[in-house]
Amino acid sequence: MRKQLELVENTAESEAVEDKYLTRREVAARCRVPLSTFDSLRRQARVPFPDAHMGKHMLWRLSTIETFLDAGGTRGLQ
Repeated sequence: MRKQLELVENTAESEAVEDKYLTRREVAARCRVPLSTFDSLRRQARVPFPDAHMGKHMLWRLSTIETFLDAGGTRGLQ
């Protein structure tokens, strides 16, 4: 029973990390492009739309960006 509880707790922690929100600067770094390039791609709608806004700040879920990159990033759009 204790092992099952630990497994559930570890799964919950990993899901919480997966749903972490990233700023546009963090997303640009994860995509390995300069911030100006990321902003240009965002204006061209070549990256996913933000998952949330906090005031004037755009936020993306880590899982959204990972899915985008796993699909080939902007190459996957062609």
